Amino acid sequence: MRNPLAVVPRAAYEEDFVGGARAGRAFAWVTAPALIKTVLLDERDKYRKLSQIRLLGPLLGKGILTSEGAEWRWQRQASAPMFRHEDVLGFVPTFVRATEKLLEGWRSAGETVRAIDRDMARVTFDVISATLLPSADETVGPAVERSVERFQKAGAWGQFFAMANLPQWLPRPGLVAGRQSVTELRGAVAQMMRERRALQSQPDDLMNRLMRARDPETGQQMNDEQLVDNLLTFYLAGHETTARALAWTLFLLSRFPEWAEKLVREISSVTGGAPVGAGHIERLVLVQQVIKESMRLYPPVPLLSRQAVADTTLGGAPVAAGTSVVMPIYVIHRHTKRWERPDQFDPTRFAPENEAKMPRYQYMPFGAGPRICIGRAFAEIEAAAILATLLRHARFSPVQGHAPEPVARVTLTPGGGMPLKVALLT
Repeated sequence: MRNPLAVVPRAAYEEDFVGGARAGRAFAWVTAPALIKTVLLDERDKYRKLSQIRLLGPLLGKGILTSEGAEWRWQRQASAPMFRHEDVLGFVPTFVRATEKLLEGWRSAGETVRAIDRDMARVTFDVISATLLPSADETVGPAVERSVERFQKAGAWGQFFAMANLPQWLPRPGLVAGRQSVTELRGAVAQMMRERRALQSQPDDLMNRLMRARDPETGQQMNDEQLVDNLLTFYLAGHETTARALAWTLFLLSRFPEWAEKLVREISSVTGGAPVGAGHIERLVLVQQVIKESMRLYPPVPLLSRQAVADTTLGGAPVAAGTSVVMPIYVIHRHTKRWERPDQFDPTRFAPENEAKMPRYQYMPFGAGPRICIGRAFAEIEAAAILATLLRHARFSPVQGHAPEPVARVTLTPGGGMPLKVALLT
């Protein structure tokens, strides 16, 4: 309950496959790239996302994250064009404006210590609100944010109940609050859809693109319930995960100021002192290396899991039906067999010549296989634009005596928060 990462056996950091039991259920900790490929790609029909569907299904319905088979496939195909790399670059000015708004707030507050985890959640919230769920009613955004926070607080118990396969009707802390949050979140998004349809002129944002999206094979469009499912999925995934990636990146840069200075020099050279633009992103090579190394050490989604639906074998080891097959990304990214100095911050691992040699299923901040995160390009470009804009105007240093503990929830949260000292440049 306190931190699922604490129950991952030490052997999982050193071996390819570790069997065991937790909460009365058989578990298999799988870390080898070849075995992960088997689960996520080669024999994916033998493994399903049952725990994730149970945990997130009440909120996300049968959207792209929680559906399977043909139902997932057509939604993926219909949504994919929204996230083309060249189209996402068009949102860079939005990413920069949201960051500049955050910086203005810092200047007005005049504080030297900021809760960086909360601030990164705020800036990514503003981004996703501007690109995906815009609304003329400024009260909707904060209402959505409050509901998300309540849902996440209730999620720890829900995560444990799902892992232990306990009955969904069994009372647990946060059950009522979680259900109330689901009702409020889905209702708020449905209201925004009604507002959008009432407009005579539709802006070209992600919400409009999703409402117009069609299955390229059948021409099918999403009904209202599916639109709510997917708008919430993109909203939550796009907001929360990028916020975590940025917070942990700033945490690392505060402790490795020499890397922060390297980034500052690169940003100055690439932008010439101008605001970050779409044409700069690909040239911010070191910025991208640092973000990738940050997501190796602190992956925004720390655990992936599937459930075996039939007796099978994995790497020669028997896997009984019902076994939870856990791919602990946090552990895979720190595995002693696959990384030199696995706990050390070293962005040169992701220099182009080094990254090209990396096995595909060794580094998975966005998952892997057919169900790799559809918003990967959006997240990578957003994170680079926000980080580069922040470093143009601010420097970050640690708060003495505070070291946040990585805690696995749906995302990797900093236990105890993440206060950092912020020095704003004139």
